[in-house]
Amino acid sequence: MLDKDFEQLEKKFKPMIFHVMKRLNIYQNKQEFYQIGCIALWEAALRFDKNKGKFSSFAYSYIAGRMKTELTKQGLQKNNHDLVKEIVDYEEAYLEDFSVLYSRSIIENLSPLLTNNQLKWLKGYCLYGKAPNEIAKEESTSIAAVKAWRRDALKKLRSKQIKEIIK
Repeated sequence: MLDKDFEQLEKKFKPMIFHVMKRLNIYQNKQEFYQIGCIALWEAALRFDKNKGKFSSFAYSYIAGRMKTELTKQGLQKNNHDLVKEIVDYEEAYLEDFSVLYSRSIIENLSPLLTNNQLKWLKGYCLYGKAPNEIAKEESTSIAAVKAWRRDALKKLRSKQIKEIIK
C-alpha cells in the first residue's frame, strides 16, 4: 500500500477511529490511541481478504481490538505500579516503626542519666522530630527552658561514654 493510498484511507476512516475511541470511553491519551487506530487500519488494509466480507467491518473490529489490547496493557501496568507503590510504602512504614523502637530502647538506656525534663526534650526531639517551640507548647513552659534542657542533656551525654551505655 502506498502512502498516498493510506492517506485517503485514513481520511475516509478517521470518523470510525474516533467512534471506536468514544465507544471505548477513551478520554486520556487521545493522540496515542488515534495513532494506534491508524496503525490498526494500516494492518487491516494489508491483511484484508475481499472474499471474507466488507472492509469496513473488518477494519472496525481490527481497530477496536487493538485499542482494547492497549487499554488492557495500560490497566495492567497501572495495577502493577500501584502494587509496587503499596509494597514500598509498607516497607518504609515498617522501617520507620523499627527505627522508632530502636530509638526508644536507646533512650530508655540513657534515661537514668537525665532528669525528667531532659528526657522529655530527648524523646520529643529524637522520636518525634519536634522543635523546642513545639515541646515548650506541649509542656506549658518557655522555649528558653526547653533549650536549657537540651543544653544540659547534651552536656551530660557528652561527658559519659554513650557507646558503653547503648550496648
